[in-house]
Amino acid sequence: MNISFTQKVVFTDDFFLAEDEGGIFIVNAQQEGKDFLLDDLAAKMLFALIGSESIQEAYEDILELEELEPEALKNDLLEYIEDLKNDGIIKIINKKSISYDEDMID
Repeated sequence: MNISFTQKVVFTDDFFLAEDEGGIFIVNAQQEGKDFLLDDLAAKMLFALIGSESIQEAYEDILELEELEPEALKNDLLEYIEDLKNDGIIKIINKKSISYDEDMID
């Protein structure tokens, strides 16, 4: 699959994040017991991906938070996105460009 850094990552309808004393989990709302515990970096990466308007924005946010080699992060991030997508946790969407007619804006 070709992933573009201009695309956006969102959860599929079956998954969401939850936190408790044991850590941060990806919870499968449809299948009890099919939850994933995230380590610290995986959680930061997923929060950045879900909270950003693009994969590029998430990449830049992670680079600011962690001391990582940029090219290694890029490769790891793309691999992580692929894994999450293959597990049905996320989907990748193209950002819609919204244009406004200046006459419509008051």
